[in-house]
Amino acid sequence: MDIYIFSDNKNAGKYFAGIKKGFTISFYPFADFKKRLAAGGGGFIYLDAWNQTEAAMKKTMQTVNKIEGFNFGVIDAKGIFKDTALVFFEGASDYIGKELATSGLNAKRLQQALDFRSEEIACFLEKEKIKGGDYILSGDSWQGIKSGNEYTFLFMFIELDNKAEFKKMGHDYASVVLKKFHDHISDVVSSVNGKVWMWMDFGGLVLFPFDGKECSAIIPAFKLMLDNTITSSEIFNLDILLTYRIAMHVGNTVYRTRGDTGTIVSDSINSIFHLGQKFTAQGNFCITKEVFQYIPKGLGHCFTLAGDFEGREILKMIPLK
Repeated sequence: MDIYIFSDNKNAGKYFAGIKKGFTISFYPFADFKKRLAAGGGGFIYLDAWNQTEAAMKKTMQTVNKIEGFNFGVIDAKGIFKDTALVFFEGASDYIGKELATSGLNAKRLQQALDFRSEEIACFLEKEKIKGGDYILSGDSWQGIKSGNEYTFLFMFIELDNKAEFKKMGHDYASVVLKKFHDHISDVVSSVNGKVWMWMDFGGLVLFPFDGKECSAIIPAFKLMLDNTITSSEIFNLDILLTYRIAMHVGNTVYRTRGDTGTIVSDSINSIFHLGQKFTAQGNFCITKEVFQYIPKGLGHCFTLAGDFEGREILKMIPLK
């Protein structure tokens, strides 16, 4: 996830030096936080009180707290706040005081801050629902979907991360395992009318009919993320842990049967491949805001904002304990 630090302290980077992966951390002058708010789209920002007064910081926090979709934390290495509870009263999700600024944050501590108000992020995205005017609903089954016509589908990209390990297996053995992986994905998604549509060596694209009501296809995606330890052993009989990245998006494309897709031109197909291959990290599950607004109730808290990609708001599944 992208974290934006607004600070006039040239040594602010040391607070986050212990975080080596899983987050993209960017630093900007303190005054630039207004530009980030004006850009919209939501996100998580840290405001450093290094050269600020308590009164000035209070006004700044009130300004940020009024903008929906933005969560924020406060860095207070000098201890200018006499009452640290005030920071949370003004809507902050995190407070980094003298002691923590000295020792620095780790990834677990940072994730706790991001998760603190995840329900509020869900509410923000729910209010930002996209109108379905451009959707050509394909229904809740494959009945009535005809080759050559354009429809709205739920796209699921999935690709294995273990490419280096497969190269060590030898071609014949790797081919068997990859075939099992394809068949396993096909079996899992079939429970909600999913079809493997395009497939390469290590993964591909799955299509689900979309009725504009609910993206129940997110359930098998959850299962794939949570069950990979068991399936690596029971289904694939491997000593290594198979991991994969999953990305989901709602969009339009002309439908043609599998094997006859080479001439299709679709922005939605380009978008889902870009999201899966260029943005989604190994072992992660990302969805666009278009998907989030249709997921079953009760799953919103399982996602957190991951940033913007190609003009879309992206959310990432939070590791479940």
